[in-house]
Amino acid sequence: MKKIGIAGLQREQIKEQIDMASPGQFECHILNDMDAAMKVKSGELDYYIGCCNTGAGAALSIAIAIIGFTQSCTIAKPAIKAKQDEVQRFIDEGKVAFGLSVEHIEHAVPMLVTSLANK
Repeated sequence: MKKIGIAGLQREQIKEQIDMASPGQFECHILNDMDAAMKVKSGELDYYIGCCNTGAGAALSIAIAIIGFTQSCTIAKPAIKAKQDEVQRFIDEGKVAFGLSVEHIEHAVPMLVTSLANK
């Protein structure tokens, strides 16, 4: 079972979306951004999902600092929905830290975790 660290805004809602979209596929851990990023870096967790108002700033700043810029990406920004082909490309490139804006949780999280589950 793959493990995801969830940080930032609306963590419980993100967890609910993961559980609904991919039941039994992921073990979710609600953590602060520092703990989530450190656990991904050490291999204790497989993925990091961060959420803020922009999907790039607070959602990913600690992940970028700890995990690295090349393994982090924003999948949805204000007024810009996640796109399946782009999400898949990020996964294929080896990204493990994903940021999104709070307004796109219901759209982007199921798309992301469905793609991660099929990896």
